Amino acid sequence: MSENAVVYARYSSRRQQEQSIEGQLAAAKKYADGKGYTIIAEYCDRAKTGRNDRRAEFQRMLSDCTKRKFSVIIVWKVDRFGRNRYEIAMNKARAKKYGVRVEYVAENISPGPEGVILESVLEGLAEYYSLQLSQNVSRGKLESAKKHHVIGGFLPYGFRAASDKSYELDPDQAPIARQIFAKYAAGETVSQLLIWLDESGIRNARGTKFTKTTLPRMLKDERYIGTYTFKDIIRDEDAIPAIVDKKTFQKVQIMLKKNKRMPSHAWDYTEYLLTGKLFCGHCGSMMAGMSGFGKLGTKYGYYVCSDRRHGGSCKKKNVRQDWIEPLVIEETMKLLQDEDLFQQIVDAAWSFYQEEAAANEEIDAMASELHDVEKGISNLVKAMEAGAISDALVSRLQDLEDQKAGLEKAIAQAELEAGPELTRDHIEFFLFKFREKDPEKEEDRKALIDTFVNSIYLYDDKMTMTFNYRPGGTGEMKQITLSDLNDGVRLSTRLFHADAAFEHYVRTRCFFVHKYAAVSEGGEVKGM
Repeated sequence: MSENAVVYARYSSRRQQEQSIEGQLAAAKKYADGKGYTIIAEYCDRAKTGRNDRRAEFQRMLSDCTKRKFSVIIVWKVDRFGRNRYEIAMNKARAKKYGVRVEYVAENISPGPEGVILESVLEGLAEYYSLQLSQNVSRGKLESAKKHHVIGGFLPYGFRAASDKSYELDPDQAPIARQIFAKYAAGETVSQLLIWLDESGIRNARGTKFTKTTLPRMLKDERYIGTYTFKDIIRDEDAIPAIVDKKTFQKVQIMLKKNKRMPSHAWDYTEYLLTGKLFCGHCGSMMAGMSGFGKLGTKYGYYVCSDRRHGGSCKKKNVRQDWIEPLVIEETMKLLQDEDLFQQIVDAAWSFYQEEAAANEEIDAMASELHDVEKGISNLVKAMEAGAISDALVSRLQDLEDQKAGLEKAIAQAELEAGPELTRDHIEFFLFKFREKDPEKEEDRKALIDTFVNSIYLYDDKMTMTFNYRPGGTGEMKQITLSDLNDGVRLSTRLFHADAAFEHYVRTRCFFVHKYAAVSEGGEVKGM
């Protein structure tokens, strides 16, 4: 059956043009035709940055994923979906939650194990080039900051930019801003100020109502006492016109701290890193994360068999999140520290890249056409040198010269859009960075699991992990006892035979299976 798909396209700077959007859409339609997809919508952000995902059409597309009307998002390249690896991964996870996957037109990435690893490398490259561009932009901003100039964005209420980009007071807003500070210093609350501002018809610098978030932020802004700051590099006092005297400002800061109250119920968000990868070994259902409370009121995270959770017959015991996730991370880090296995992973990803990154047919076709045009030009020049000169030949030569120039430009643009060509060293470098991941950081833990862990089947006395790589040998099986887990002693190794169904799964998918079991005399596993 044909799958419904949508297209996301964007261009980010003045150096790109509307044709960049149209070219991406045309390529996406051709791609969809080849895959048998039906495109039902197009989302286009024009002149929007890829440095973050705060793009109107992009966010609308992610919101529409919840409607489950399409199952594929088609984009030109990885960097069209965002240039920060963390944001790309998080946005893809949001889409995946509703059964939507992301496919790239110009970067043919297979959904197989090596494709997952290669995609992580490409995301790393996109992030690297984005940071490099950001550094260049930051240099220009730093020079402007040294002159105490306005640097983009909305100015604080009460200020405006002069013709030379310096700060100057807004004659209409500055008195009101001064009054806001005075009222708060005199004891009025944020809520009272918001009512006064709303009833007076006063709007903030964006033309919208002041809120419980924007007003306290305004009251903390040092620019109101003339202090100019730029990141952690520049902090110059009395550098711009002041609206509020320092004594009032300091009193406001004291009042803000005094009036600050902790919310009665803090928002507690727990991300379950193994969602979508952890399955019940008894019934095969996915294990989902949920929270529970101990006898003393301590909150714990658990993974629960979906079948059991919804009243099914499965009797699989729950497993503690703070036990299984660190164990999976630890085994994944061990995998990367094994030099032989690491090089096998690099070789597998490199071989896969060479297969997937075959010569671009469009560039090859244009190059072939360019060769024919150059040959035609050469033949005409030889004919003219031999004395065969006519208006028709001169006109034909001019046509060929124009055609040559157009083809050279098109080839250069296509090669530029194709991005840098990867080498094995590139892949090894970006995968090597995973060895330096910090297991204490949630972002690093998520990157490790998303890239290298394919699936985990959890039983009451053992679990089976499948990683996203496939060296030539047979799978390594490990037996881990509870004393090994508690004392960190050397692991003993013995053969462990998988059931016939799982062996068939391994053979057909060509995954390398890393098996281990945690066993106690009572048949229970630590943390379950």
